[in-house]
Amino acid sequence: MKKLKIILPILISCLFIYLIYLVVARNFDFVKAGRVFCRINYFYLFIGFLATVVAFVIRVIRWQSILSSTKKIGMRRLTSSFLIGLMVNNILPARIGEFARAYVLGEKEKVSKSLIFATIILERTLDGLSVFAFLALLLFISPMPENIKRTGILIAGAYFLILIFLLLLKTHKVWTIKKVERISFKLSKIIESFSEGLSALNSKRRFLLLSFYSILSWLIAGFSIHLFLLSIGICLPLHIAYFVLVMTVIGVMIPAAPGYIGTFHYFCILALQIAGQEKEVAASFSILLYLVNFIPTTLAGIACLFFEGLSLSKILTLKK
Repeated sequence: MKKLKIILPILISCLFIYLIYLVVARNFDFVKAGRVFCRINYFYLFIGFLATVVAFVIRVIRWQSILSSTKKIGMRRLTSSFLIGLMVNNILPARIGEFARAYVLGEKEKVSKSLIFATIILERTLDGLSVFAFLALLLFISPMPENIKRTGILIAGAYFLILIFLLLLKTHKVWTIKKVERISFKLSKIIESFSEGLSALNSKRRFLLLSFYSILSWLIAGFSIHLFLLSIGICLPLHIAYFVLVMTVIGVMIPAAPGYIGTFHYFCILALQIAGQEKEVAASFSILLYLVNFIPTTLAGIACLFFEGLSLSKILTLKK
């Protein structure tokens, strides 16, 4: 079973790499693809990277706000834990980055790891609802393939159900846990242990603030993609950047190999081809967008791991 959890994501990545091959391989002009990198405008690239950093900082502030009712934790420690989680997802299998984030913060701040993990689930749910709210708006702005619409609706519906479950767990804790207990006693105990991490749902004002942070961070993230497109001389309507954002998020959600190899690139290429871009431009941009996200977070995460006095071998024990 453990081997399957490692092998299956790799096979999924291989499948999407093959799909990329089918989409772009025929008459692919490598010279044209190379020219995309030769004409990079580093001013737009830098501003786009700064926008990405700002979006990340807002997400850390949101996490601090979620945790504030439990314990006041400084931005430095939260940023470090967040970056370690991103780095772990980039380079290690089994998607244990979120567990790593909860482990690091729990160890350093002496807070229940289950409680912290609950705040991460809430955070991810808010992210999902925000991104797919953008998709809902995009459906009114421009036509999209039916399969993209159906996928977006299904995923958005799943996030909405998760949010309803979290709200029920917070407002009707005993009733919800009893219902879960009928399915799995072990699962009910796990849910009960992290229910205290949902204290951010106690206040409507705080929930609205968290929603605002979520929408703002993804608005800035989408605008950074617009800037990255401008950096290679592609001037498209702003909503196309948000379409690329939504599509890459769908790609990242698929359980693929470490670093989302294949899935990220395929959905980025697909989004740009739907927007009318040549396959060489789409393929080159998918690599550029991947690198500006992957390299900084991985290096920063490794540095944070070092400064926190931890090691990758210690993180790997979380898989057990």
